[in-house]
Amino acid sequence: MAPTSEPAVRAAHLMDDLRCLSALGPVDEARVRAQLSQATVKAIEDALRTSYLPLALNIELAEIVYRVAGEAGSRRWGTASFLASIEGFFKPLFVGLTRLVDPSPTLMFKIFPQGWTTTYRGCGEFQVSQPAPGQTRLLCRGIAPAMQGPAYLAAVCGTLAGAFEVSSYNGSVKVEPRPAGSADASWLVEWRKVEKQQDG
Repeated sequence: MAPTSEPAVRAAHLMDDLRCLSALGPVDEARVRAQLSQATVKAIEDALRTSYLPLALNIELAEIVYRVAGEAGSRRWGTASFLASIEGFFKPLFVGLTRLVDPSPTLMFKIFPQGWTTTYRGCGEFQVSQPAPGQTRLLCRGIAPAMQGPAYLAAVCGTLAGAFEVSSYNGSVKVEPRPAGSADASWLVEWRKVEKQQDG
């Protein structure tokens, strides 16, 4: 278990991350698993789902996925892990949200900070804003230094894009430019409602 003073992540999230390597396809999944430390895999698989593990395990996964499958693969993996989480650890939160009729991305992203603080410890705090209609900005203040590389930031793009898989909206997610040395990171999501096709 991670010391309380160190950045840490819920074991349940890492378990989802391992299972969701399948989203990369069999060839890339095998390549990622071949590069993963066996100690990392064992630590994740042997942990209690509600326990915290060192953030370094999450970063190791993210960096290997990015190295093997590129940004597109990291995004697919992030989306798959998000979808797994709402069927598992975060199901109560998601079920409460979807009791509403067709929740919008604005509403869905407003609960992201709660999901973040449940998943991560000592890794920064999220703020959510709507700079314009059809846009949401998610800003993480004081993001852990290990999370500031392109591998992890790309995976979060996939996590946020998962909202489009469970709603009648589509759109795009991008990492916004960051000043050198900044302790913050932000993502801009642009979205629109999908028009239903008319029969006939």
